[in-house]
Amino acid sequence: MTADIEDIESQEIDMATALAEHEAASKAAIPENASIVMAKVISISDEGVMVDIGEKKETLLPRQEFGKAIAFTAGESIPVYMSRNGGNARISWRKAVEQMAWEHIEQTKLRNLPISATVQGETKGGLIVECEGILNAFMPASHVDVRPVKDLKSLKGKVFQTYIVEAERGKGKLVLSHKLWLSEENQKKKTETMALLKEGDIRKGVVTGITSFGAFVDLGGIEGLLHIGELEWAHTKKVSDVLKAGQEIEVKILKIDKEAEKISLSRRELLPHPWDKIEERFPVGTAVSGKITSLTDFGCFVEIAPNVEGLLHASEISWKEANPKPKSILKNGQTIQVKIISVSRDKEKISLSLKRTQENPWDTLRKTYPTGSVIKVTVTNLVPFGAFARLPNGIEGLIHISDFSWVKRIAQPQDVLKSGDEIEVKVLEINPDKEKIAFGLKQMKQNPYETYKKGAHVSGKITQVTDQGALMEIEKDLEGYIPLSETSMEKVDSAKKVLKEGDLVEAKVMNVDPKERKLQVSIRQLDQELQRQAVKKYSAKIPRPKLGELFDS
Repeated sequence: MTADIEDIESQEIDMATALAEHEAASKAAIPENASIVMAKVISISDEGVMVDIGEKKETLLPRQEFGKAIAFTAGESIPVYMSRNGGNARISWRKAVEQMAWEHIEQTKLRNLPISATVQGETKGGLIVECEGILNAFMPASHVDVRPVKDLKSLKGKVFQTYIVEAERGKGKLVLSHKLWLSEENQKKKTETMALLKEGDIRKGVVTGITSFGAFVDLGGIEGLLHIGELEWAHTKKVSDVLKAGQEIEVKILKIDKEAEKISLSRRELLPHPWDKIEERFPVGTAVSGKITSLTDFGCFVEIAPNVEGLLHASEISWKEANPKPKSILKNGQTIQVKIISVSRDKEKISLSLKRTQENPWDTLRKTYPTGSVIKVTVTNLVPFGAFARLPNGIEGLIHISDFSWVKRIAQPQDVLKSGDEIEVKVLEINPDKEKIAFGLKQMKQNPYETYKKGAHVSGKITQVTDQGALMEIEKDLEGYIPLSETSMEKVDSAKKVLKEGDLVEAKVMNVDPKERKLQVSIRQLDQELQRQAVKKYSAKIPRPKLGELFDS
C-alpha cells in the first residue's frame, strides 16, 4: 500500500490485544438491552417477512427493510437486531446486517485488507459506492484511479477493489480508495513484469497517456515511453493522430534502465520498413511520378512512395543550366516526373533526375557543334579557373583560364571577360558521357609561338631596356627578349649604350618556348646574317682574275 495508509509494519501490534480491544468496541456499539440473534423465516408476504425469534412469538419484518426484492425462503434462518423496551422486543433485519457489515469493515481496516465496492453513482467531489451489500461509502475523485478520471458517470455499476481510508461507525462515515489498491497491485505487477522484460522483446500494451513528445504504454504494471519518433516510419506531427488513450498496441522494447525503472519502446520497428526491397521496386532507369516535399539551394526532395524520398539535385533539373536555382523553377507540393539514377538501400538514398525524362541534347551535340567549329556563346558565370558560356541550345561549357590567351598569363578571368559578353570561341572537346564541353578563346587566333619559329626575322619597338638586355614588342601582347650579348655586334657592358625605349629595331628569333611563353631574339645575329649576305652579294659582282693576268702583274 502507499503512504496514504499507515505502514502495515507500524500497525503490527499484539494481535490478541487488538482483537480484545475491537471486541470491546463492538459490544459497546450494541446497547446492553439489544443483541443480534438468528430468526427463522416462517412466511413471506406482500407486507414483509414473518419470522420466529424463539419466544413462541412471530414478528413481522416490514418489506421496506429488504429493499426491492426479498431473497429469503421459508425455513431459512436470518440475523435480526433485537432490542427490548420493558417486556416488548423490537427486531430489524437491516440494522443487524448493518451492524455485522460495520463489524467486518472494522476488522478489515484493522488488518489492512481490501474490500469490494460497487459504484452507485456520482456525487460532488467523487463517487457513492456500496460495500458489504448494504453500506454506502464515499470515494473521493482523487482516489478513483491512479490518474485523473474525467467522466465519473461512466463508472456506474463498476465493481472496484478498495482500501478503507476512514471508518467511523458512530458517525456512519466510510471513505474508500480504489487508487490505493491499484497502486499496490501495480507495484506488484511492476516488480514481476520488470523481472521478465528483456531488450528486444515484443509486447502488447495499453496506451495510458499521450503527450506532445510521445505516449506512455502500460506493459503490465509498468509503463514504457513510446517516443514520437518511434511511432511510425513517417514523420509524425501529433501523437494523437496515430494513437488514442486506452488503445492496445504491440511494441518492441528498445532499452531498459532497471535502476531508474525506465523503458524505451518502439512501434515503428514492428511495421514494414518503407525502404524494404527498394532496388526491386525502383530499379535504376525507371521513370516515376513524385511530389516535391521540400526545396533547398542544392535541389529538392521528392516523395516517390509513402515515406520514401529521393534527392533531385540542382544539376539534374535542366539540360540548359548547369546549376539552376530550384526555387525559381519548382514549387513545394508540385507533382513531377523523374527518373531513378541511383538507389542505395543501406544508405537509404535515391538520386533522381528531371532532365533525363526529356530528350538529351548531348546526344546530338557532336553533330551540331563538331570539334574545331567556331560558335558564338554568351558568358554566364566567371569562376577563379575560367568562365562558363552558354550555347544557343542552352548547354553550358567552360573556357578554362589557360585557354584565354597564347601570350599572357591571366590571373583573373574578369580581366578579360564579364558576364553577358557575347564572344566567338572554338569547340575544343565534347564529352557527352561526362556532359562536358570545352571552349577555347585563344584558339580563335594562330599560336604566335608557332608563327615565329627559330631563325625567323621580326621587327618591333623597344619597350624596356636594362643593363642586362631589352624587351621588344613584336605584336600586341607578344614580346621578345634581347640578351645583352645579342644587342650589338660590338661588345658592350650595358644594353642601354646601344638601345633605348621607342627604338624600332629588327632581330632574328633565337629560341621559342611556347609552354613558358618565351621568345628570345638577337639583333647581333640578324646583323651578322645581313653582313654575310651583303658580302656574298658584293663578291658575286666582281669578276675573278684569270691566271695569266695574275702572272703578268
